[in-house]
Amino acid sequence: MPNSGLKNAHNKVSASRVQQLGLVLDHLVDALGGDPSCTLRRAIILADIDENPGTSQSGVMERLNLNKSALNRDIEWLNDYGCIMRQPGETDGRVIHMVTCGYSKKNLGLALDYMQNSHKKLKNVLEGIITMFSEHKPTLRDAKLLASMADLKEASRPELFERSYAGAQTTNTRALESLIDEGLITKTGSDG
Repeated sequence: MPNSGLKNAHNKVSASRVQQLGLVLDHLVDALGGDPSCTLRRAIILADIDENPGTSQSGVMERLNLNKSALNRDIEWLNDYGCIMRQPGETDGRVIHMVTCGYSKKNLGLALDYMQNSHKKLKNVLEGIITMFSEHKPTLRDAKLLASMADLKEASRPELFERSYAGAQTTNTRALESLIDEGLITKTGSDG
């Protein structure tokens, strides 16, 4: 797309910070295979691997302070969906190095455009959203609903769902109900 750079420049200038967050989340969904049910933690892991090309799993564990079993599942998912490539080390075949690739690298780059190309800033924003939750691990869908609500100030369920990601009505309803249960969105009126 020849105009994608111009479009991104326009979006950065014309969108509010909350709207920019929504665009960042959209790019992260695309970077994660179009799956809005991915956790924000998985997006942080992808960003860390992109920031540290050739990193090992133990490097990610140390930098993000994650336990091995949780990280194993996310690394497997990222590899299975083509978000990262794993390659054995040249000197020690037991060490596996990881890099982002393809659509993940491209869309993560588009998300980073809104963060002054700072992986650290992107990870901090996502960590900040995670800390808002007490009950469950937030997904990109949860974050998008929150950003949409913050942008609209007041919205009906259909208005929020229109700005959310495609999926079954029950999926969006369940996500919205969990945000209400967490106290992050307040329900008013008959349609929430």
